[in-house]
Order: sequence, then C-alpha cells, then structure tokens
Amino acid sequence: MVREGSNNGWRAAARALAGSLVSVIVAGDHAAAVAARDATTVIPIVAIDFERDPIADGLVQSLARPAGNVTGFFCDFGDAMSRLARVLRDVAPQRRLLIASTDGDTTEAQARALRKACEPLGIDVDTLDLAVVPVDTLVDRVATWRAILLVLASPRLQADATRLAKRAMRRKLVSGGSFVRYAQAGGLLARGPMQADTFRRAATMVDRLLRGARAADLAVERPPRFELLLNVKTAAALEIAVPPALLSSADQIIR
Repeated sequence: MVREGSNNGWRAAARALAGSLVSVIVAGDHAAAVAARDATTVIPIVAIDFERDPIADGLVQSLARPAGNVTGFFCDFGDAMSRLARVLRDVAPQRRLLIASTDGDTTEAQARALRKACEPLGIDVDTLDLAVVPVDTLVDRVATWRAILLVLASPRLQADATRLAKRAMRRKLVSGGSFVRYAQAGGLLARGPMQADTFRRAATMVDRLLRGARAADLAVERPPRFELLLNVKTAAALEIAVPPALLSSADQIIR
C-alpha cells in the first residue's frame, strides 16, 4: 500500500511495489495514485480517495468505465459540500462569510463545489491556503473577520486538524471540517466519508481484482457512507445552542 508522504516518497514506494510485481496496489490518496500509475500501467491500482477529479487528471477515462489500470473512490463534492454548507448555516445562521482552509490544488475541487453550494444560501466564500498562511495566523484572520471556518480535506489539513480545532475554539470560532476527524479533534462539527466503510468496500474491490476482474471495468465508486459528527462539548464552550433537528440528524454526538 502506498501511504501519505512526500512526492519523492510516493514515487519511490510505487516503483518498489511495481518492481516487486505485486498483484494489486492500494493508494491511500490522490497523489499516491498518480505515483502508482506513473510506476505501472499494468498492475491494478485502487485509490482510497481521489481528492481531485480523476478524469481531469487522466487517471481514468470515465467514472463508469475507467479503461486503464486505476479505479477507486471519488467523493461527490457537489452533494457533500451542499449538505455541509446547510449544516453550517443552521448552526450559525447569523454568519454570512465562510473561510475555507485550503491546501493548494489538492482542495481546488472542494473549494469550487463549496462556493457553488453556498451561493443559494447567501453565504460568501473565501479561502486561505495553509501552504501560505500558518495555522495560528489563518485561524486568527478568520476570527477577526467573524467568519465561519471550514477545514477542507487533504493529508496536510487532516494532519493539522487538532491544531486548527483547538485554535478555533480558543478564538471562539464556529468551525467545521469536511472529514470526520475534525470534530473528533475538537472542532464543532464535521461531515465526511466514513473511512471504515470505504476501506471495507476497497477490500471487496481488491478481492474482485485478485479473482480476475479488470480495473478498467470496475467503476469508480462514491464513498459508501457519509456521517455527520457534532461536538456538543465544543458547542457548550462556544455558547452555541445546536438546533434540536440537527442533533437528531447527527450520526455521532461527541460529548
């Protein structure tokens, strides 16, 4: 399995796996999938999370029929961001500015989908890139603007989830994440794919490949399940009354 790391690390790991003539390569994220595809066009590759459009990046020909040796899971950003934007509006209806914490082109598709989702809700969206602005400075700017902070999903942003969430709470910020660990790290809420289900489904895909199926014929799938997490301990610290309807719709409540 190719996991998170530097681009050079991904490429070296992918070349090593390809040279070992393994039967299937599982890539932990988009960059790992690119490295694996660059290392081999023969060995099947299953990507756990395409963070960018795999068609635009030339990894697959179409979601229904990948055509090459790469398949996996691609989040429907339009639907995901629409639901997340509505949750943020419900928990902070007075806020009309949302700042998305981004990570270069890794989160470009998410940010684009977020802007589209927020437009009919009357919420303006801007971005701050963690590759340019340090964590504390980023959160402090959002607090100064009295905006909502939404942390998008990327390996770098997930690694900084705890620092972002704790700083947001210290600055009394309403904040959410598009990956579930953000709420577990102390953020107010999060909505994202349930990774355990995705890994189980990926295992099924690997099994099919080992039994003779071709990656070219296995459709790129949507993560099988999304879940909404609410951190009521953080809500209490922020003195926010979470709407009862939102509490009842949450898949997990962190107390």
